[in-house]
Amino acid sequence: MTLNVHFVGIGGIHMSALAHILLDDGLVVSGCDLADAPILQRLRDRGARITVGHNEHHVTTATQVIRTAAVSESHPEIARAVELGVPVQTRAELLSDIAAPREVIAVGGSHGKTTTTAMIAHAMRASGRDAGYVIGGEAPDFCVHAKRGSDPWLVLEADEYGRAFHHYTPRIAVLTNCEPDHLDYYGSRAALEEAFLRYVSTVKSDGTLVVGIDSPLAAELASKLRVQRPDVQIVTASTRAAADYRIESADDSYEVSTPGGVICGSLKQPGEYQRQNAAVALAALEIAGFDGPLAAQALSTFNGVNRRFQLHGEVNDVMVLDDYAHHPTEVSAAIAAARQRWPDRRVVVLFQPHTYTRTSYLIDGFRTCFSGADAVYTVDTYAARAMTGDEMSSEQLASEIVAPSARYAGSITQSAELAADNARAGDLIITMGAGDIGAAGPIIISRLGGTR
Repeated sequence: MTLNVHFVGIGGIHMSALAHILLDDGLVVSGCDLADAPILQRLRDRGARITVGHNEHHVTTATQVIRTAAVSESHPEIARAVELGVPVQTRAELLSDIAAPREVIAVGGSHGKTTTTAMIAHAMRASGRDAGYVIGGEAPDFCVHAKRGSDPWLVLEADEYGRAFHHYTPRIAVLTNCEPDHLDYYGSRAALEEAFLRYVSTVKSDGTLVVGIDSPLAAELASKLRVQRPDVQIVTASTRAAADYRIESADDSYEVSTPGGVICGSLKQPGEYQRQNAAVALAALEIAGFDGPLAAQALSTFNGVNRRFQLHGEVNDVMVLDDYAHHPTEVSAAIAAARQRWPDRRVVVLFQPHTYTRTSYLIDGFRTCFSGADAVYTVDTYAARAMTGDEMSSEQLASEIVAPSARYAGSITQSAELAADNARAGDLIITMGAGDIGAAGPIIISRLGGTR
């Protein structure tokens, strides 16, 4: 019997990743989503049958159905699958099955997990090993963002939304950092912290936790784990304090003090947060038995992840970048990295808030995180989830930002045109957010007189 696995919401980055792995296995893959996207075309090119729009009839030939955490059990396709007796799994449950027989490095954290996962996968594969990987973003160094691979090692991004990161049992768990986020799902900071503690507790007996101790909360969680699980080795990484893996840099080059000596390397991407990612990545790789200096050499060729400091283009000495930053800490770090790389450019940010509730519960951070920029335009909110009644609009956010004085600019098109019309030679314009703000880049470039 031919297995036909149907994905409800296949356009999601994690769902499409799993679809690629099942295509690696030679299974028949189908899926649907509300809108078409380039990520779906790559699945079509590999033989997946993709439909735009949802219909209960999509599951009538399926032998298994996979859904995202955002798709409820009352969804027409899920309800029909249950009625037909077709097994239904969440994407975290499917990834758990894929990971079960492997030696797993799970990468969790509030920020940096996609880049760190990609760094580890890139270094593993540069060593000549056919390691598996599941990356929560597309990256230029990879044809697709997930591959089963034949090596015992599999590195996967462990996402906290929907408690997906509780489903794996890694040999090595990485905690890049921890900060309040997804409070619309968890309800409170205490619940989020408990969820992260449970995540680091999933590590196998005699396994290892690699923790970025520049994050106070991550360091606190590691201390709690040390008491609860004395069988787990805890390895620390830092850019600022004494640690097992202490990384120090001059511009884009760095030295890492490790238990085995000093490793030297360089990164193409600027910023302290990228060095933090590199430190935990190198620690995880060495613990997994990979050669540290060779891994650092591989990281010097790492081209990053799409929508992370990605160049849109440059026209008339105006440079346009795109970045995924959508949390105050990420926003501040991205602006600081831009200042480091281009100290003489005026930094202009087009920021698209990601969900109304996130803007509301993180407003204290949003008030000050743009202070390193010279100009800020807020763009209509990307409403990825339903409204709850406790929301803050993009227009309200603009009025709350302390410095610089921010301006609400409306839609993506309106904000892109406004930024282009007010651009000066030497400007660095960053389109920023986790939604579809990247679409502003080509509009800016076209209006400035360039082409894509």
